[in-house]
Amino acid sequence: MNLLRQILKRESEQPKPEPHDETPAEPTSSLPPPTTSLRPSPHDIQIGLASDPGRVRDHNEDACLAWQFVLAQQGEPPAPMGLFIMADGMGGQVLGEQASALATRTAAQYIIRHIALPQLSDDTTDRPPIHEVLSTSVRLAHRAIIHRYPEAGTTMTLALMLGDNVYIGHVGDSRAYLGQRGRIELLTTDHSLAARLLELGQVTPEEAAQQRNMLYRALGQGARVEPDILDRALKPGQYLLLCCDGLWGTVSDADMTAIIDAAPTPDLACQKLVAQANQNGGEDNISAILVARGWPLPAGRQPRPSEPVVYDSRLNNDV
Repeated sequence: MNLLRQILKRESEQPKPEPHDETPAEPTSSLPPPTTSLRPSPHDIQIGLASDPGRVRDHNEDACLAWQFVLAQQGEPPAPMGLFIMADGMGGQVLGEQASALATRTAAQYIIRHIALPQLSDDTTDRPPIHEVLSTSVRLAHRAIIHRYPEAGTTMTLALMLGDNVYIGHVGDSRAYLGQRGRIELLTTDHSLAARLLELGQVTPEEAAQQRNMLYRALGQGARVEPDILDRALKPGQYLLLCCDGLWGTVSDADMTAIIDAAPTPDLACQKLVAQANQNGGEDNISAILVARGWPLPAGRQPRPSEPVVYDSRLNNDV
């Protein structure tokens, strides 16, 4: 008994262990460490759109459309597709608005039905050529205006993006530009009397600016219309700009490039382009659509202070 008391006494005199921290240990992550080398994917398409009546007019006769989707299936890389339309109506407050809206809807419905929806079908037979679809869509828009609003008309510049390529249909003096950081190139030709006389050297740029609204080709004018059709590559780091004459007639190409380069997003770029046109007078409706293959635009060689922004008005008719 004495021995048992001695053993219990020694055990009671042992120091008590410190309380154990019951907080569970942080789990060890099996994920790879974050990397800073990630780049926008080739199918990263970012879009901006802005439209404003301007400072002089109380209505907006422009119609704009921006629509896209990306399809990835059967182990293939994602394939981006987009349709973008700029239409500048003519014929007065109501007629101009209705003509541009009707033309935009008509062309878009035809292109989506014959190019976009077949991408969701297993049937790959009897698909019409892209250039033929674009030409037909513009002609259908032309006929629709003549039938419903014979006293009205509209310009139309549309762009269909398929992967790395963009296909453009054009009538009138709205414009399509191809750009990248520090550089911009005019893709379309204005179908205006001023542009034609300037091309022939019969007027100065200042004289041409006074009559730039006189068009010799537009939807709703004449019995037939022949759109210009062209195609270009739209590579990552580049953008496509569609705009009406309310923008390009007020804001220079150099200023448009600087505004786009400095904008944090394509949407803000379009808003700032419209704001600059308003600041410069805003005498007409102002609309812009910006389609960028990745954003922000990658840095490239910047023009020297004495080097002008690249401006190429030659039309590529190799279709």
